[in-house]
Amino acid sequence: MTEPKNTEFPEIELADWEAVTEYAGKLMDSGTDEEKATFEAISVILDKKNQKVNKGPRFVRIGGAAVTPVRWAVKNFLETGALGMIFGDSGTYKSFLTVALSSCIATGQDFYGMPVRRKGAVYYIAAEGQNGIIRRFRAWSQENKPVIDAPLYRYEGAVNLSAAADVLLKALDEAVKAEAEPPVLAVIDTWARSLGDDDSDTSAAAEGLAKVDQIRAHFPDMAVLIIHHTGHANKDRARGASLLHAAVDSEYRLEVDKDRKIVMTNTKSKESELLPPMAFKARGVKLLADAGGYILNEDGEIETSAVLETVEYTPPVEGLGVNQERILQILRKTDDKKLDYDDLLEAFKQETGKRKSQFDQTVDSLEYAGLLYCENGFIGLGKQPEKNIA
Repeated sequence: MTEPKNTEFPEIELADWEAVTEYAGKLMDSGTDEEKATFEAISVILDKKNQKVNKGPRFVRIGGAAVTPVRWAVKNFLETGALGMIFGDSGTYKSFLTVALSSCIATGQDFYGMPVRRKGAVYYIAAEGQNGIIRRFRAWSQENKPVIDAPLYRYEGAVNLSAAADVLLKALDEAVKAEAEPPVLAVIDTWARSLGDDDSDTSAAAEGLAKVDQIRAHFPDMAVLIIHHTGHANKDRARGASLLHAAVDSEYRLEVDKDRKIVMTNTKSKESELLPPMAFKARGVKLLADAGGYILNEDGEIETSAVLETVEYTPPVEGLGVNQERILQILRKTDDKKLDYDDLLEAFKQETGKRKSQFDQTVDSLEYAGLLYCENGFIGLGKQPEKNIA
């Protein structure tokens, strides 16, 4: 490893270089180039040194303070060492998305177009559905990149953050020490089952979060991602105590719309702009056996799972009538988002049984609202494209 000039980092003493070299070596082993690994290792060692200096409570001047850039585990999605949450109703594919995220971090593959900045070990704490999680990792591996040698780990013990967090922390500490790759992510799936208490009770949630903070303090560069359910009455927020929403650095809601699209909405991001919504479709996968052929259940049927694939996100339009929504749906299904007037009319009549006069009225109302345009006998989604004038 090339040692930077001392004028660049005068705070780094000769005694610090052993720690810098060790940490930079781990980063380079996980795919980081030498120069970037060296400077990141130096910044980490300096941070640790500064934390050890006990200066006592005091006020310091803000002007001139160093600005710390955001360090991403996955660019724009999850920060290094942050606390994140994915929540949604049952059946919204929360764990499928989390399996994809975990696999991408462990293999270094982009997460739906978002680059993995910190490749490393992932520790999946599945408090429910262990067998289902294994099938989902197998499906992702078949369809994307093999994970057989990737630093992906699942926790086999019972989880109780309220009463036995020390057991989990000890197992996690042993696993991290035994792995050469740096710890990047721990997943708690789900919060309700892992808490070991009533997740709507504020004091229980506070105690559980305190235990999560202990884990984060022990592994400051490892992000923790909580998987949770939506509220019973309010589907726009996570279930239970509101302090969970307040505690997380980033938060994502999953929901399934009327077209069976899985829509991910970024509902909170402390240090960056909110991501635009993304949409996914679940695609079934037949699971392959290690020895060849398919994995069969006891009835001789092929075991299956699913993977999520991105699809175009279409934002919902409030206040539309049934006929208006039907025309927009027909156009959305076409490749170039437009149809010949007669073809669209025929499709509308077949689906609704309505007359041409009702079709024309509906098209006029949508054109007036700027949701479609009519040009040269075609009807297309959105506003009329601007013409280039030479």
